[in-house]
Amino acid sequence: MRPAATDDPQGRLTRQAWIEGAIQKLAGDSVTALRVDELADDLKVTKGSFYWHFKSREDLLAAVLDHWHGLMTQEIEALIIALPGDPIERLRKLLRIAIAPRPDVPGGPFELTLRDWARRDPAVAKVVQEVDEARARFLARLYRDAGFDADTAQDYAIAQMAFIIGGRTAFSDDGPAAFSRRRRIAETLFLPKRPGDQ
Repeated sequence: MRPAATDDPQGRLTRQAWIEGAIQKLAGDSVTALRVDELADDLKVTKGSFYWHFKSREDLLAAVLDHWHGLMTQEIEALIIALPGDPIERLRKLLRIAIAPRPDVPGGPFELTLRDWARRDPAVAKVVQEVDEARARFLARLYRDAGFDADTAQDYAIAQMAFIIGGRTAFSDDGPAAFSRRRRIAETLFLPKRPGDQ
């Protein structure tokens, strides 16, 4: 893991670098396994850098959760809405982001860790539910923009979310062939012809 930009002459990492480092560390592991000293070693800095930005491990986890919430809702929505093209092309781009072989994408290894954490922590469960509801609204909006009625749009949104989240456990290989297969399946299932198209 490479450290990100530092924010002072002593070599302390930025707050964001610690958050991103924690996301990488948590991907595929449990929240209970995150230790500040191990994360500092991974980032090749001292724990003092950590305490420059966070009061505690719990403070870091709260920042990670807040970052994930913003990324999975506002940031992805803004990125997709800003894209040129029609709603189906926007859906295609969103699908490709979601199934990309990266730990921090929707349904990726980091999110699976969060979902596991949410089973034991009601506050985390609330954040996960907020993100899921925001995703469903946004996906349904894209399908409505493509000409589908509200019920059909909602059905596609829920089915797509289930595929993205569950697909990471069904297709655990993240190699190029697996990515191509997931993309092909996702596009077949979730990029339908618009109503009225032949």
